Amino acid sequence: MKDYYSLVILFFVLIGLILLYNYYVKQRNEKILRQEIIKNFGKVHSKKFKGKINGLHKRIGGNVSDITANDLNLDEILEKMNHSMSKMGLEYFYYRLRDLILDKDELTSLQEKRKIFEEREDDLEDLQFQLGKLGYFKEDVLELVEEEIKIQRELDLAAKVFSFTALYILILFISLRAQAILFIFALLAANTFIYKKFNEMTFGKLEVLVRLKSLLNVSEGLLKNKSQIFKDEIEEIENILTELGPLKRSLRSFGFLTGNMEMDFAETYKNILFLSEARSFSKTQKYFKVYKDEIFRLYYLLGKIDCEIGIISLSKAYKTGEASFGNKILGKNLYNPLIRNPVSNDLDLDKSIILTGSNASGKSTYLRTVGINTIFALSFGIFFGEEFEIKPIKITSAIDISDSIMKNLSYFMAESKAIDDMIEDENEKIILLDEIFRGTNTIDRIASATATLKYLAKNNHVIAATHDIELTILLKDSFVNKHFEEKIENGDIKFDYLLKDGPARSRNAIAILDSLNYPRDIIEEAKKLSREMEEK
Repeated sequence: MKDYYSLVILFFVLIGLILLYNYYVKQRNEKILRQEIIKNFGKVHSKKFKGKINGLHKRIGGNVSDITANDLNLDEILEKMNHSMSKMGLEYFYYRLRDLILDKDELTSLQEKRKIFEEREDDLEDLQFQLGKLGYFKEDVLELVEEEIKIQRELDLAAKVFSFTALYILILFISLRAQAILFIFALLAANTFIYKKFNEMTFGKLEVLVRLKSLLNVSEGLLKNKSQIFKDEIEEIENILTELGPLKRSLRSFGFLTGNMEMDFAETYKNILFLSEARSFSKTQKYFKVYKDEIFRLYYLLGKIDCEIGIISLSKAYKTGEASFGNKILGKNLYNPLIRNPVSNDLDLDKSIILTGSNASGKSTYLRTVGINTIFALSFGIFFGEEFEIKPIKITSAIDISDSIMKNLSYFMAESKAIDDMIEDENEKIILLDEIFRGTNTIDRIASATATLKYLAKNNHVIAATHDIELTILLKDSFVNKHFEEKIENGDIKFDYLLKDGPARSRNAIAILDSLNYPRDIIEEAKKLSREMEEK
């Protein structure tokens, strides 16, 4: 009899220790999370993440093309400038970067709200703390509600029968005492098998359901915030949660994933023991079709709040300016935030620009500087520099389309298709081009580039970087000339990366070969041929 009591006491002691440990880990990690938020808010940093971040963009779309997103290093922006605390926030950040706001009033309203919110840092940090509890989960909650998964009737029944395994273990302790060990292991093995089978059949959707419950819990936590920040969004969240009442009740038996390995490890084993998620899966799934739009909207709103707080933090960290929205495109001391110790330059797109200069002198960086500042100004109303007036119009580019070559297209064909899309879109836009038609012969390239750029500049604002000096003459009536230049000192090539008026007068290709100690015969003959061609 004493052995029996000892085993029962040990069983309950173990359960108590697990609960205490979970509580300790929860408190410790919440403390770490809050300290992290306070430490990083308004400082240059980036919250790391893994996996694909395209849930919102994939479903809503946007007006920034894949080529332009690649050209302007939007993936690098996500990696180095992410101040959001959750996957939803980062997905909203990416979605907003890919879908520019082209309405002046909406952009101005966004700026005005941010000015009100940014002085209430403590309230913002409290909201970030709630959202940070969700963290960067790998599961795709939106995909879960879009798919219907058929569960075998036998497996569904088995989950219901074996969900009482904890009770069976207690009965076995009472009736068989020490001899119950083998039966207990068999029961746990059966539960593990059922749990894994459910995960296989649902492609891991059991954990997604747990994540969905976490999302609903955090949403309810936001309702307790009385700061009146994001009042409209939080009121809408409250209305959605009221509509989702039946779904919330069906998820009661599900756990709560925190994104912390220790806590979620214990949660997984609890799921195996009670099979609560597997037992309730079929019941819960029926609500997905009913509440699909509400779940998506909730996900969107949480992402919007998290992202907007992150943008306030990012704005403080980089000391960004507030863009003005008029009929001009003018910038003073604009810089690229992805570059360490960047050089600032001005912008005036009253007339389209032909941009010339040597290799590595700063042409492509300037194109990206203009592009990134335009993206941030028309997504969030902020920019990196001293002054920036921007017309709310789309932006498109063909700077680095190497990804397209992988689709069995030659470089020239891929670039030509991209520029054809720009021509087909008759709306006014900013166009950034680097070495237009570089994939073809010199005569055809210059002729095609001249005609195409002249056509594009009629209704658009074009910046075209090129090595073809001929274009600076052929397009002098439609474009203004700007350039970057270098100095060669003691055999070294030095750049100041400052934009200057007029076309470039220097070239550095031969100097680079010389600095690499190419044979003198090559260098001298190249210089001679260069002089002869220049004279002709």
